[in-house]
Amino acid sequence: MGKELVKKMIRLLIVDDERLEREGVKYLLAQEEGEWKIYEASNGKDALQILREEEIDLLLTDIKMPHMDGLGLTSRVRELYPELPVVIFSGYSDFAFAQEAMRYGVTEYVLKPVDPEEFHKIIRKTQDMISDRKEKKQQEKQEQDFLQQYFLENYLYSGNKDILEKAKRMLNIDHWEQWRCAVMVESDVSFFDRIEDDFQELLQKEVRRTFFYMNLNARQSLLLFKDVYCDYQLVANHIYTFLKRNYRDRFYLAVSRMFEGSQCLPEIMSQLEQQMEEKFYHPEKHIFSNEEEHLKMAMGEVQDSHLIQMISEDISRKDTELLRKHFLTLKEKYTDNTKYSAMYIKFVFSNLIQELFQEDQFSGERRLEHEIDRLYNCRNIMEILQVTEDNICEYEKFLERSMSESRNEVAVVKNYIYQHYDEDLNLETLAEKVYLSSGYLSFIFKKETGMNLNRYIRVFRMEKAGELLKNTNMKVAQISEKVGFSNVSYFCRSFREFYGRSPESYRKGTGENEESVSED
Repeated sequence: MGKELVKKMIRLLIVDDERLEREGVKYLLAQEEGEWKIYEASNGKDALQILREEEIDLLLTDIKMPHMDGLGLTSRVRELYPELPVVIFSGYSDFAFAQEAMRYGVTEYVLKPVDPEEFHKIIRKTQDMISDRKEKKQQEKQEQDFLQQYFLENYLYSGNKDILEKAKRMLNIDHWEQWRCAVMVESDVSFFDRIEDDFQELLQKEVRRTFFYMNLNARQSLLLFKDVYCDYQLVANHIYTFLKRNYRDRFYLAVSRMFEGSQCLPEIMSQLEQQMEEKFYHPEKHIFSNEEEHLKMAMGEVQDSHLIQMISEDISRKDTELLRKHFLTLKEKYTDNTKYSAMYIKFVFSNLIQELFQEDQFSGERRLEHEIDRLYNCRNIMEILQVTEDNICEYEKFLERSMSESRNEVAVVKNYIYQHYDEDLNLETLAEKVYLSSGYLSFIFKKETGMNLNRYIRVFRMEKAGELLKNTNMKVAQISEKVGFSNVSYFCRSFREFYGRSPESYRKGTGENEESVSED
């Protein structure tokens, strides 16, 4: 199985200053079985840069090239990547070149022009070698992973330090000392017994941070993180959103306190299990944290998770003024603050951008994935802030466009108020009439009319009440009911607040205060 897997995809780097030569090699590779991911460089210097950025399985290089020749490249490769297979192509048949090449441990030395049959023979031989090597490494890794899982799980549940000492003798567990926070994920069903092999990779990509993943049982897994300066409540929120979006099961997460050293792990495990028991009493909650730790972290500054939650609410209400205010709070926190890692800062602001895209129509106009990648490619804090600012600006423009397109909905709502002002009217009911969210209707209505919806209804009812008092002989109690008030006393109090006098004095044209009074 290992060999077949490798033959499906080999990452290969071709280094030659002649483009036609590189094309010739690619033509021959196209005749081989399997899948190739091909990288190209015209000299050794550029090739080294690719090797630093990409995981390469096989290097094919010419000898004579500018900046750094093939022998110089091979020498550096042997220092940096001692196990990387290297095949040298050269038009120079001088034995000295071959001798030096072999001294660097190249896999093969091939003369130009290349004989196709010889080329295919070398490539197949190299494929088998890569396959065998990867299969061996995979087996070794699986063995190490199994032992690590075995020792760690036993230590977590027992707290027996003898297990820890035995693990140290058999494994390199230095990274255990680097863990600073643990997040337990639990499902109502046997979720972790049926997840796909790429689940961990997908989760890693989603949260954009490294963690040690451990499958505890069919319903539980454990994530161990290294970052010291990090709001793990925010990380947990992000993980929960990912799980909820991609899977139908019900999930709960418990976030540990910050800790240091492997000695704390059994205590941390016990703490997480206790926190998870809280779901029995609070089934509506999905994330449980150590309250003392949460309060300690919140002292002196607003937690990122709390700020992101407020931003989410701002967006739901279409309140761009508060959105700007909360963005400024984040901006001030991270500008010139060196204790937080670049990756964590990117993570925080990527959460803000993702909240903007919760608006489906906005998401339809712009690609979230593109904006997140753009943010993670930023080289400094100013670029991160600029990308975030750009998205907020685009969101504000989107709301402006939406408002102009939604004037018809506002007109429908106003007309409905005119026809049904004697009924129980509220924001939710009116929003349903025009198939909008209550938050969005509130936003566009205030934008269009200059007052919020509840005040608009109140003003209209008071004006109607004034007309009825002036033009009819209806009793105050009847008018009160007619304009949608079930309580006469409340109607009279509201009327006095609005007009500055009682309904009776308003009808007579006299009163305590002729000046109209209104409220926001």
